[in-house]
Amino acid sequence: MSKITRILFFLLLVVVGLFLLFGGLKDLKKLSYGERLALKIGGPVSKSAAFSGLGLRRLLDHYLFLVGVEKENELLRQRVAYLEAELAKAQEARLENERLRKLSGILNQFETSSPVVARVIGRPISSWQGVIIIDQGLKAGILPEMPVLGKTPFGPAGVVGQVIGVEENYAKVLLITDPSSAVDALIQRSRERGLLRGRGKGKCFLDYVSAEADVRKNDVVITSGFDALFPKGLLLGYVSRIRVGRSKGLFKPIEVKPAVNLEKIEEVIVLRKVKLK
Repeated sequence: MSKITRILFFLLLVVVGLFLLFGGLKDLKKLSYGERLALKIGGPVSKSAAFSGLGLRRLLDHYLFLVGVEKENELLRQRVAYLEAELAKAQEARLENERLRKLSGILNQFETSSPVVARVIGRPISSWQGVIIIDQGLKAGILPEMPVLGKTPFGPAGVVGQVIGVEENYAKVLLITDPSSAVDALIQRSRERGLLRGRGKGKCFLDYVSAEADVRKNDVVITSGFDALFPKGLLLGYVSRIRVGRSKGLFKPIEVKPAVNLEKIEEVIVLRKVKLK
């Protein structure tokens, strides 16, 4: 108890004692001089004490109210966070279903039931390593050197790479952008032939194309089928740049943009036995 509170309490006791001493409350006109003096001194003090008590009570009620509001707000914040997480999960499931529906449409391009849809579950941190890990392996009938396709922005399937390693439930895929990748290719329009090699960072180059060859920007590049690995006619990419004036002797430097966005790919199709319609 503070010093001021003790003084107020003492004065209140004095007033009560004076009332008791003079026989309790009386008509104001019949009060003695001593009683009136006691009332004059003790009245304001008692009133102040009463109002102070009321103020403290109101302050306590206000504090308890704020505590309750804060608890309610915290519960609401938790509920909102939970609902936002559930909404994000639902949105992700919707997007995945949409991608899988598009992949199922791609499967109709092939006269076989052997294609396997797989999810990309791993990718090396090093940007120069052009490999991904998928969640299907030997159990699904996947073997090394099987072609791997992915969805392109325009609908048809595009070449992602080839299987280079297999475990029971997983497989490693070498992307066409990896420097160790090489695919026999054709310019679809002019039928010029070359070897599509990876250059890392999402780039490929079409090597061994004659300096006199008929090649234009945006020409479609497809698999030739001559490497006995990729069936003929699969989409590889588009000519994005022809380095005029930088021909290496007999050959023309041609840069090719892959048809599939390999940096953002999430699902792929592995072709176990392929025959185009």
